[in-house]
Order: sequence, then C-alpha cells, then structure tokens
Amino acid sequence: MKSIILLGCFALLLLACGKEIPQEENKKTTLTKDQLNALTFTKAEVKQVMGSLTLNGKVIPDENNLVNVYPMIGGKVVSVNFEIGDLLDTQKPIIVLNSGEAREYEKELLAAQDEYELAKKNYDIQVELNKSKFSSQRELAYARKDLELAKAELARVKEVYNVYSISDGGKYVIKSPVAGFVLEKKVGPNMQIRSDANDYLLSVARLDEVFVAFDVYEKDLSRIKIGQRIDIKSIALPDTVIAGEITRIENIVDPLTRTLKARVLLKNKGYKLKPEMFCTGLLYYQEPESMIAIDKKALIFDKNKYFVMVFHHAEKIETRQVEVYSTTENTAYISSGLSAGEKLINKNQLFVYDVFND
Repeated sequence: MKSIILLGCFALLLLACGKEIPQEENKKTTLTKDQLNALTFTKAEVKQVMGSLTLNGKVIPDENNLVNVYPMIGGKVVSVNFEIGDLLDTQKPIIVLNSGEAREYEKELLAAQDEYELAKKNYDIQVELNKSKFSSQRELAYARKDLELAKAELARVKEVYNVYSISDGGKYVIKSPVAGFVLEKKVGPNMQIRSDANDYLLSVARLDEVFVAFDVYEKDLSRIKIGQRIDIKSIALPDTVIAGEITRIENIVDPLTRTLKARVLLKNKGYKLKPEMFCTGLLYYQEPESMIAIDKKALIFDKNKYFVMVFHHAEKIETRQVEVYSTTENTAYISSGLSAGEKLINKNQLFVYDVFND
C-alpha cells in the first residue's frame, strides 16, 4: 500500500514538471486621471532654518502716555466723578475739594484785581494831568510803572488760579491732564487730602497705543533682536492674530523669574487691548545652518514616523521616510531623506499614501 502511494506522488510530480502552474500576475498601482488632477505639488528647497519661540506676556500702557495725578493743594473731598476704567477728557471736573488754601488764592486774586483797577485809574488821571501840564513826566512814569507791576501781579495770580482750577467759593477742582482711561483710583468722598502727600489720587493712561511686554528667559536672549516679527494672540480675541515687531529689549533681568522684557508697541484701534490682558507671541528667528525645507502640509505621520510622497511621474510615486529637524507654522525642515528639487504631493497626499501602502 505504501508503495502505491509513493508511485502516485511521483506521477503527480512528473505531471507538474510537464505543465507550468499559473501564478497571480503582479498588479501595478496607478492613479486615475481625475485623482491626479486632485493633487497639488511642492518642491523641496534648501533654505536657512527658521526657528520659532512662544513667549508669554501682558498688555501694559506706554509710560510716555501714563499720568499720575497728584493734589496741588489740600482740602476735603466733596465729590468724585469717575470710576476705574472710565474714559476721561480734559474738561470734565473729576474731583472737587473744599480747600482753605483755595480760599487764600481767591483772596489774592481779588486783591490783585483791586490793585490793578486802582493803578489803572491813577495812570489815567496822570495822563490827563500831564496833558494839561498839571503833572510832570516823572509822575506819569511812576504811574505807568505801578500799572505794569499791578498788571503783572494780576496775570501771575490768574495763572496760579487757572493752574489750580480754583472755582468761586474756594473750591479746588481737579481735571484729568490727558484724555485717557482710569487705571487706578485712590480717592473717595470726605477724604482729607494734603498738598504735600506723596501718593497720587488716580492714574490715567492713553490707550490708543499700548505695549505688549513679553517675558524672555536668558537662554533665549540670543534669539531675539529688535525689529523681529512676532505674531500675537490673546484669549480675549480668539480669532485675531496681531502682527508686530520687537520694539525694545530691556536690559534688566528680574531676579525672581530670571527673565527680561521684550516689548512690542501696537496701535490699539477700538481699545480692544486692555492693560493686564494676557497674550502669547510666536516669534521667528534664523538659525545659522541651512537645510531642506518643504511645505509642512506634505508631511504624513504614521507608525511614529514621518513620510512624504515623492512624485516622479504618474506611474511612479514613491513613499519616502524622512527625518524632521524642526517645524514652523508652515514649513518643515528635513535633516535626511530628501534632496533639493524633489517634487512632493502636498494635497490629498494621505489618500495617495493609503493607496500605495495598503
């Protein structure tokens, strides 16, 4: 029985040698014309590597547009007509005080006005007497001199009166020296204010221009230069990216945070940026080396590796693994796997990847 089985197997082997067994043909993967038309391409180029750095900061007013208002004379606060955040002009009274000092200035003004009127009348009399030869030129000169002195004194007292914004009844009126927003308020009704007080009553700032002050660590200082581009975002303006440039880099390091400030001056149309508002900035800087750069959209991440689809022609599309050195918002820098001038698919590349790598 065993011999019969062996003979049968041998016979089958002979038949197989005499007739070739058909094999499955290799299928070539290709894309249709419509699929090819749906692709877009980019080229690998050698470029200087651009790095990016994310910085945190906040909005602060421009110190040149910030005014702290101090009392010029003392008194008791009668009324306070503002709150933090109010937009002030330079005409509206914001603080009114009853002031003994203001009453003294009021007395001085009345006395100066009386002296001027008296000196003017005396001068007019001397002019008439001089015309009729009843007064000498010397007496006329003295009268003219007295009038000039009285006029100068009246002008001085009026200037003081205006500077101190004293109103009738000995009221000291404080107005904002600049048009701007109230950032701090340190005064309230019935407070006693001294003219020699060291603290200010309120802080007012123009906010049509503001700074965004970013914290920069010492290790990143070499990457930052005046004039560098930075894209700024705020959680209060989620759909807005503000383009700016580094305006100033401070030279003092904070001993607690080990950071220094890099400032960006911005136009603040509509006052959308408000003091103390938190911001982030994406800053771009140049690294010393050059490298292959590609459109970041051409990258495919799969199996913890990066790939690109290299397009040679319609019948030859190659899946290529690459090593990514770094990326920015739109660009990927490739340390190995590509050569300059190679053509890559950067639209619908995931579809092509799936087709060629099933």
